[in-house]
Amino acid sequence: MALATALLSAVSLTTATPAQASIVQVWDSVEGATPWTRWQGGGSGDGVAGYDLNGGVARSGANDGWLYVGNGWAANRIPVNISNWNRGNCAVGVWFNPLTPAGAQVGLQIWNPDGWRIIAETYPWFPGGGYRQAFITGLDLRGFTGDIYLQVIYGNGNGTKTFVRFDDMAIQCSF
Repeated sequence: MALATALLSAVSLTTATPAQASIVQVWDSVEGATPWTRWQGGGSGDGVAGYDLNGGVARSGANDGWLYVGNGWAANRIPVNISNWNRGNCAVGVWFNPLTPAGAQVGLQIWNPDGWRIIAETYPWFPGGGYRQAFITGLDLRGFTGDIYLQVIYGNGNGTKTFVRFDDMAIQCSF
């Protein structure tokens, strides 16, 4: 009888329902014939934001975006509506490819359009020669509703016009 009770307990332990977790994710890899209908580019000085459509240089898919600057800055952003998400534990990431052997310092920013305040930002330095990921983790976005903006930015002041490609912007929240 003791053995039967032990086996029953063991069976009960192994068939228990595991804790459930869910993930909400929005991913934009700059695809489609008109990515500028989703993305908002801008700049200052000689900074320009644009897109390579079917250029064969994207990290994934057919398209990528780029920032081009010699003196000034360029940025490109995309709105993401987070109203119906459980958003207490979020991460944002994007892939950059500086087209210079010397590399470039690039920025990933998350903006609140209510007053245009930065929620979070990072500015890593990446060497040239391929795509590398910039990311921000541990974001608690519960204080925000509606749209937030995910933005890539590149500034340069040395007069040497430089391209930085970006691709595969994503936000993910888990609970």
